[in-house]
Amino acid sequence: MNEYGEIIELKSSNAVVKVKRNSACGHCGACSKGTLPDEMLLTVPNPLHGEVGDHVELELASGQVLKASAIAYLIPLLALILGVAAGYILGDKFSFNQELSACLLGLLFTILSFFGIRAMEPQFRKGHQFTPQVIQVIKLEKKGENEDGERKGYKLDFGKF
Repeated sequence: MNEYGEIIELKSSNAVVKVKRNSACGHCGACSKGTLPDEMLLTVPNPLHGEVGDHVELELASGQVLKASAIAYLIPLLALILGVAAGYILGDKFSFNQELSACLLGLLFTILSFFGIRAMEPQFRKGHQFTPQVIQVIKLEKKGENEDGERKGYKLDFGKF
């Protein structure tokens, strides 16, 4: 999955990149919100030494997107199913209302799974395995202006990496 954005800030060896939010974005809160609702701010490693104002191409491997989706969606779903099953079994064993105990344990297991995922977040961030990588810095150069002072356009300069 590739996205394009603009570097708006440098933080040590990282760059803060403003990216236009696409329709596939689930508004999960994993990124910072930009100044507009359709943009987001990502802090990514900057191995190509892009500067503020440079446009960059970001890539997140499809396999990593699938792993992140599995963590965000499948783990809570499995916890819900496990909680419901445990609730039915325990409700029957201890003569509780099975539906009520299944509902409560399903909810409890799901909430605990979200807390577990949240607790693991620093390890996910530290490994950068779910962080987009800068794969190209795109320098935009003005072609010039016409007699009226209007821009004629931009020229892409991919430079040497």
